[in-house]
Amino acid sequence: MVDLARTALAGLPRGLTGVAIAVPDATRDVDVAQALAALAEFIDDATVVVGLGLHRKTTAAERAALASPFPVIDHDPDACVALGEVDGIPVAINPVFVDAQAVISVGIVELHQYAGFSGGAKGVVVGCGARQTLAGLHRRELVCHPDVQVGRVEGNPFRGAIDRMGELIGIDLALQQLPDRRWVAGPPAETLRAGAAAQDCWYEAEPVDSVLLRVPAKKAANIYQASRAATYLGLSSAPPLRPGATIHLEAACPEGIGRGSGERAFGELIARTPHLPDLLSGPVPSGAGLQRAYMLARLVERGFHLRVVGCETADELRACGIDATREPAPECDLVVDEPFRRLPRAPASAGAS
Repeated sequence: MVDLARTALAGLPRGLTGVAIAVPDATRDVDVAQALAALAEFIDDATVVVGLGLHRKTTAAERAALASPFPVIDHDPDACVALGEVDGIPVAINPVFVDAQAVISVGIVELHQYAGFSGGAKGVVVGCGARQTLAGLHRRELVCHPDVQVGRVEGNPFRGAIDRMGELIGIDLALQQLPDRRWVAGPPAETLRAGAAAQDCWYEAEPVDSVLLRVPAKKAANIYQASRAATYLGLSSAPPLRPGATIHLEAACPEGIGRGSGERAFGELIARTPHLPDLLSGPVPSGAGLQRAYMLARLVERGFHLRVVGCETADELRACGIDATREPAPECDLVVDEPFRRLPRAPASAGAS
């Protein structure tokens, strides 16, 4: 299996030292152990930083699963070095990357709510960025911009900011896995676009009154992550949903709202906002992690209803105003098995919401 990643790295010089490697946490379905094993053939000395963003710290079992040949540390968003500004957003990064002789970002190119596709420079910029950097990137004005769309890269101001921040930081290489487990590698922006172009992310479906989204285990740990599936579909350019449609989200959510500071801020905000669309106007709540609340607010504003099924922490979610039940998923008009990989969209003639 390491041969797949090694092939993507053909041409990388051997004997590199002083390397900083950003890897994703357990919320991303990436074979990090495979990537690190391949990189170890070219690198003599490196530090691996788990790009937590504002998520919880890694567990001992999660760190062991990385099988890293190099020292591993968790990112701390409150201990970063300022580098400058991009689009008025302060850019500050984990100090390991500032002192590195080479910077490598390991990640996955998959659909993403704001960046169009995850991957490229995002693993370092967001995963290993400062709290104020994340807050600026995810401010309401930017994440709700009409050109910020799942699956859209070109002309997307969020993706543009990520790419420019990556240039400021000086990311030398992106080693990225695709959902079909292939690897691509190269300069971050180019690699992201090549990975996105290699995927067929959409298929046509007639509009329905109910849809079931089956959330994979890595994204189903908490509602902060799992709810992405619902907003990826419901806020896409042509969701195959009739007005008032119910989006059933099959996600166990053993961590409830989520345990990181960003997830907790999100939960606190939606708990004190009975009518979520109120979040889309008026004073802007401050802090990173709140972008998830804006997305749920837009989902409600579009007239769709979210219901979490098969949820182990239904009481916790209901306390925050999210409709959730332990009951299994009902029969639905449409079932989506891979909502982070391929999404349905309404035919142009269907007149979807």
